[in-house]
Amino acid sequence: MAFEKLYFNSRVVSKDMMYISKSFYSNCLIEAIKAKIRHPIKVKIKYIPARLNEVFCPHLMWHDGEYTYDFWACGHLKPYQILWHKGTIRQSEYDYYDKCIETLKKWKERGR
Repeated sequence: MAFEKLYFNSRVVSKDMMYISKSFYSNCLIEAIKAKIRHPIKVKIKYIPARLNEVFCPHLMWHDGEYTYDFWACGHLKPYQILWHKGTIRQSEYDYYDKCIETLKKWKERGR
């Protein structure tokens, strides 16, 4: 799979991102915990607070020292879907989490 431009709500989030799994049912917490169990020393879990997240629920990402990963669902989720939804695991550049937090803070300041 090649890296591609990813548009989220018509905004380019990252040009260096790819999907590394087929779609399956889970959530970001479960996938982050599974990654941490597989590689307890190497994997660090990163938290995006609900107040910054576009869907108003907390989101977790994890990185392994080389890339950042997350479990992502296309589109907006209904409240009951937050705990269990269909999505894919994305792999992005290592500093994607920092860029994501920075962008979300800017959107929050502007009132989106």
